[in-house]
Amino acid sequence: MLATVGYVFPYKIGAAFESTDVTTSDPIKAILEADPQWWAQFVILCGTIEGYKYAQGLNGKSSTGGGTPVFDYMKGYPDDAEGREEIELKELKNARLAMLGIASFISAHYIPGSVPLLPDNF
Repeated sequence: MLATVGYVFPYKIGAAFESTDVTTSDPIKAILEADPQWWAQFVILCGTIEGYKYAQGLNGKSSTGGGTPVFDYMKGYPDDAEGREEIELKELKNARLAMLGIASFISAHYIPGSVPLLPDNF
């Protein structure tokens, strides 16, 4: 879902910060322009967070067993099973839509005109 936002943001808003490494607003080209050290740090950060979440799940503190999720800071996860099932279905549908969105952006980047409703200058 963040990939979709991250793809649109540079085109519509502009760069979030000034960078000497990345000089383009095209997300596909920016991936290759970014410093490899940045990518290494990003992968390590994501791996650390996922490892922590995985370890919490092994300790029985995960939502997969019907309990409360580990990172529920807003207290928005329902207590009843029906409410949890409804919100999980909404999240699944939202994630599927975001995957279709990012797939269409990448398809339009490599195959111009392949997405009929996407403007050419995007």
